Amino acid sequence: MTVPLRWRLFLRLPLLQAGFSDERRQGLGFAWAIDPALASAYALDAAGLAAARERHLASFNAQPCAAGLPLGVAAGLEARAAGGDAGAAARAVALKAALGAALSGSADAFFWGALRPLAAASAVFVAMMAARFDSASPLAWGAGAGLFLFNAPALWARWTGVARGLSEGDGAAAAAAALPAQAWIRGARRAAAAMIIAAVWSVVASQFGVPGAFAAVSFAAGAGLGRFTGGPLRLVAGAALLGAAASAAGFGLAGVP
Repeated sequence: MTVPLRWRLFLRLPLLQAGFSDERRQGLGFAWAIDPALASAYALDAAGLAAARERHLASFNAQPCAAGLPLGVAAGLEARAAGGDAGAAARAVALKAALGAALSGSADAFFWGALRPLAAASAVFVAMMAARFDSASPLAWGAGAGLFLFNAPALWARWTGVARGLSEGDGAAAAAAALPAQAWIRGARRAAAAMIIAAVWSVVASQFGVPGAFAAVSFAAGAGLGRFTGGPLRLVAGAALLGAAASAAGFGLAGVP
């Protein structure tokens, strides 16, 4: 059974950085990932295949989870170039570089700056909950939750990027620009903050009760929200005052000396 081209590109994409170097960045990994598309498009043109392979060894750099779209677009345009479209090969090289650079900023902010902290906080929270309910493997539950929460969107982004790049070609760039990336980033960061607070609450409440947990969460909230009130001195003063008041009330009610 012949494996569809989309699957072959998708399965190679996670190894994009395997040949990373300072000179070509992800160029070698990109050339390896796109090779099934080139071999298919230039099956009857050995010279064209060699030229296509050489041009896709050029320097390339993108956030790994967002590299599916440049890969799909380049593969689709190379098929058109092999079919006689004179400018398609040049557009493939230019568009893959432009898309890689354009997507990296928002993808870095989402996957590294928002989704990864959310996955880590979720892993801690799930592990704590599993321990509280006397699970035999709380760390396995936590690790599984964190890995799933990060990798499910990451794999979906790769798969969708390859699919849309192959099907839409040049037009995929406009579709990518219309994505509500900033809304996703804000939502993931808020969810990460909420999950961190829930994890802290779970840990402290199990040891010192609800008042003690309220004290700890209040102090953490004061430190976090203090950054919006001004400079570092206001941050320290606001966090200290709120934390001291919450500690006096919360830990006093909890009976903790």
